[in-house]
Order: sequence, then structure tokens, then C-alpha cells
Amino acid sequence: MNSKPNIPRKVMAKICWVSAAEGGREPPPIGSRYSTVARFEQEAEKWPKEAWSIVAEFTKKADALLNVEAELRFLAPDAPSHLLQPGNKFELFEGSRLVARGEILRDGVEPLPKISRTESSIQMQEAL
Repeated sequence: MNSKPNIPRKVMAKICWVSAAEGGREPPPIGSRYSTVARFEQEAEKWPKEAWSIVAEFTKKADALLNVEAELRFLAPDAPSHLLQPGNKFELFEGSRLVARGEILRDGVEPLPKISRTESSIQMQEAL
């Protein structure tokens, strides 16, 4: 059993969109944020019984080869953060359709702060 706390974090990843001709989506997402389910290579045998949603934040649009870099994190705070290690590979799905393949490039994006529900409520009240 892991005794380390699971600290939500962001990493940089390269995402390669599957073309529509190969069964992917047309076109790649046009917004700056995208969320869907990911299947990580290390835990492929658990798919689809155990799946985790990711959030990708893009700073640029996909290039001509449908590749893009993104800050990547898990949507759920209790997701297995050990999967977000440089070199780990993953696939993104929309339902049962494979829409992209990716690889974690590097750490270096600051960890997300863990905020309790009470702290969040206080911050929201202060903002009002």
C-alpha cells in the first residue's frame, strides 16, 4: 500500500490526434481545454473497467501532422498520479473511439494545490 499522499499535478505531454480517415475525430478540439478518458499503457489490462479522465490544456493549435503539446492532469484528485511520469504512453478515447495517442514528456509544471472544501468556500466568499 502506498503511504505517500496523492498530490495532484500537471505534466507536459505530446498528443497526436488520430485522423478522421483512421477513425479519429474531425477536426481536433479547437478550444484551449479538452477532457476525456485515457488508457495508460502500464494499466491497459484494467481497461475499460478502470478508466481515468484527463484534462489537457493547449497553448497552441495542432500542427499540420495533428500533433500538439499540452499540460495534462487527471480530472479526479484521487487518480493514480504515478502514471504521469515522463515516457509513459497513453491513448485518448471518446466512447469506444480512439481519438489520440500521447506520451508524457516531462515534469516541470507546478503541482496543483490541494484545497479543502472549507478553504475553497472561504476563497469563494473572499472573492465576492
